[in-house]
Amino acid sequence: MTGHSFLRAIALSSLLVAAVMVPGQAQQVLRIAAVVNDEVISIRDLAQRVRLVLLSSNLPTTTEQQRRVAPQVLRLLIEERLQSQEAARLNIVATEQDMALAVSTVENNNNIQPGRLADFADANKLALNTIEEQLRVSIAWQKLLGRRILPVVQIGDEEVDAILTRISANQGRVENRVAEILLPVDSLIDEAETRQLAENLVSQLRDGASFAAVARQYSKSASAALGGDIGWIQEGQLDADADAVVSALRPGTISTPLAGPGSYRILFVIDRRNIASAGQEEISMALRQLLISVPPDAPESEVENSFASARRVAEDARDCSEFAQLAEAAGTPQPDEPARLRMGDLNDNLRQLTSALSVNEASEPIRSDLGIQVVMICERDQDANDQIREAVRENLVRERMDMLSRRYLRDLRRAAFIDLRVQ
Repeated sequence: MTGHSFLRAIALSSLLVAAVMVPGQAQQVLRIAAVVNDEVISIRDLAQRVRLVLLSSNLPTTTEQQRRVAPQVLRLLIEERLQSQEAARLNIVATEQDMALAVSTVENNNNIQPGRLADFADANKLALNTIEEQLRVSIAWQKLLGRRILPVVQIGDEEVDAILTRISANQGRVENRVAEILLPVDSLIDEAETRQLAENLVSQLRDGASFAAVARQYSKSASAALGGDIGWIQEGQLDADADAVVSALRPGTISTPLAGPGSYRILFVIDRRNIASAGQEEISMALRQLLISVPPDAPESEVENSFASARRVAEDARDCSEFAQLAEAAGTPQPDEPARLRMGDLNDNLRQLTSALSVNEASEPIRSDLGIQVVMICERDQDANDQIREAVRENLVRERMDMLSRRYLRDLRRAAFIDLRVQ
């Protein structure tokens, strides 16, 4: 952090403490942090958002943490004002239905009981409109990108074919499930500040902050809404530097900031596995399962009895409807509809088990860490090639959207009047 940035962070920290601790003193609370075109961001706005960022990222709301994140949160608020103004110019708004769905998602992601977001905000000394405004701007911006950017993104068949060829060549190798936080560098002036932000975020993540929550707050990738998750990645799908970093990381670990063209990235390896046969990963299926809980140290007689019960269900069930009834009777509650999954979402044992089954055929019972398990395939979509092509195309669209949306926001910043009042 430069000397200027450090002093600004200290000043912001003092003002934030005043805004949070003495809300009744309106003259202090409503001091101006920045002006974006003709809109004001107050110190209170900033203090509330800092508190929201820390709470949602599972970080303590200490003075030190406030000091560390305040400059970056102010930048986020400035960008949101630009996004909101551009959406308003184009008459793009978040509807009540949009907001209801977004609030429900926030409640689900934060283990808040449905309909209790206002109570959560009150208990944590947050203004509800701080949360709602962030959601409203995010929704409007995504709609704007869908209308203005997505229609101009064109992905050629030759691009998809090149990646499919690489996937086929990589059959049997390792792939990683990866999440990212993308921090664009908008100009040479703030390159050092962006690098410092990336280093601060890595420190916070390694101190226990939620990667998904931090990605939702800070990342400028299209994957931000998914907590940064970009799915299963094979060698060659990322650039060479990122490939090398991902290969060196253990599952569950986070990279140091990775500099790239016009951005810094933080990579997180969620999981690692061997690639299944070409085409198998994207096959979708509907299945039901029976699970009889058996402790690892259960006596052999209990294990044998459980296997016998599971085998009876497998032998007697002629289709998924009967399987559901028999599984219920055996003590495994069944949902109204079978679970629909991709082959690639299954663990190695279940992938091997289900790949050999026909529709309405139950598997032999197997022993797992959870107990004795039987599965039955209710439906299987065999048109895997089309699904693979679509998944590859969607990933390419996401990458192209990321690049174009960053350019859009950069142009808005360059054209805007931005006056920082906290120095």
